[in-house]
Amino acid sequence: MRNRFKFRALSLLCTLALLTGLLTAPASAADTPDAWAAGEVERAISLGLVPDDLQSDYTADITRAEFCRLAVAFLAKAAADNGLFLTPQTVSFDDTDDTDVLIAAGFGIVSGDGKGSFRPDDGITRQEAAVMLYNTLWALGMPSIGQGETFTDQASIASWASGAVSAIVDRGVMNGTGGGAFSPLDSYSRQQAYVTMYRLMSSLYLQLETKSYQLLVDETAQAGCTLTNGASGASWSSSNPAVVAIASDTGSGTATLRAVGPGTATVTCRSGDYQMTASVTVTQTTTSTGTDFKGKTRIRYSNDVAWDLCRQIENDIGIQIFYLPEFNDSVPGAQVTYDTFSYVSLNNEYFQLVYNELVKMKEAFDLYPDGFLKQVIAKKGSRTTEIVLFPADMTLFSGTPASVVLTGTFANTGGFAGQHVYDESGMRIDRIYYTGTGSPYHYSHEMGHMVVSSAMIANGWTASCNQWVSYSASSADFVSSYAMASRPEDFAETWAYLWHYPDKVAAQLSSGQSEGLRSKIRFLTDVLTKQYSAATRASLPWSGLAG
Repeated sequence: MRNRFKFRALSLLCTLALLTGLLTAPASAADTPDAWAAGEVERAISLGLVPDDLQSDYTADITRAEFCRLAVAFLAKAAADNGLFLTPQTVSFDDTDDTDVLIAAGFGIVSGDGKGSFRPDDGITRQEAAVMLYNTLWALGMPSIGQGETFTDQASIASWASGAVSAIVDRGVMNGTGGGAFSPLDSYSRQQAYVTMYRLMSSLYLQLETKSYQLLVDETAQAGCTLTNGASGASWSSSNPAVVAIASDTGSGTATLRAVGPGTATVTCRSGDYQMTASVTVTQTTTSTGTDFKGKTRIRYSNDVAWDLCRQIENDIGIQIFYLPEFNDSVPGAQVTYDTFSYVSLNNEYFQLVYNELVKMKEAFDLYPDGFLKQVIAKKGSRTTEIVLFPADMTLFSGTPASVVLTGTFANTGGFAGQHVYDESGMRIDRIYYTGTGSPYHYSHEMGHMVVSSAMIANGWTASCNQWVSYSASSADFVSSYAMASRPEDFAETWAYLWHYPDKVAAQLSSGQSEGLRSKIRFLTDVLTKQYSAATRASLPWSGLAG
């Protein structure tokens, strides 16, 4: 999470007076926004984010030109408040000379149709709104990334919009439309645009540590609201104290929430003119069962916020994923047992940790070509692979906290990210253990143990290993010092670095002292594309590094 607010200083080609002159005083609206939007629309107007003549027809679809006016007003406000000089490029269209459109296009917030036209009177969709909001941050020199949530209609979100949707949702500016959907192709109304522009402005000054909570009755949770540049003390409020109450409030951005009764409510962190809101769902403790993609019965607790995401990832990668309460601790070589978790309560905090771990895992696995992991598993034949999760605040192996600095093999690593265990017994159940202490890179590293080894086995194990080792003439032929620990670590590190740190690998190769590494990359690319149809030179983005 960003703790400081920083802008990129840009040279002034159009005067700040041009921007700030676009701010207008609020005018009386001819109608009123819907109840859910009224408060934030009023705040947006009071901040000068909504021009006078747009303060009506709140439920009407907003046009592309009108959204540009909002974006320019937003930039003017941010520039005036933070002493910025913003420089739009010079652009033109054959169907409009609207100053706001040209400024917004000059900042890269919007673009034309590729044929010289802008289509100013067209409406926008929800996914287009997300992209425009995201680009508005870019215009301030504030690239925003985020994992957001996975929606039930995720596949309907265009590839060119998915990153922006994820970032804007994760930032707390946009939400779903109910039932777990985002509805990317739905139209976007004026009041929606005003609300999200206000939230975007608020997000410059306030950042929530958690955007949504799943609590059981009588459970408590800590809420945090980070105050950034320009913000003062912050206080919390609840939309429905009968569902969730503010048990304590420090007045400096932190509060304790207490689940009172079943239902859904929102909690709001407010500081001065700005506010950010998180959703809270309170449920009773119940259990049910469901099935995974293999048809195996799985236990589901009502407060298990990780369930849906877990089932989705399982289906995507073709590997079963287990966490409490149901992994099999009798598998030979099991590194985690039920005794390891003897003190753990299956409360919302635990399932939230599992969910957070799954999000990082998905971020890594989403980089791989579609269907690739399923093909890797198919090549393993009767040998099964499972993933077992045990989040970072759990205990590691014989009661050692995962967060401590370990000795021996993992000395000075600051924690333990995971392990791949190859089953030498007749059960033939390989396992990948993840602790949740690492980044998406660590998830790829552990998966790399299985992926690269499986590829080499399919290619001829002994000959492939000998070929690989022959390229390691010096330390320059390894992606990292840890890769030098052993050939398996070199397999896994090389795989993970190629997906997550390609720029570092490219810089190393450019030195001219890593021809062995270049040969490894070439060899790995050849093996993968030979063994798996999903792995092509186009789907392996590092192919160009092989030379």
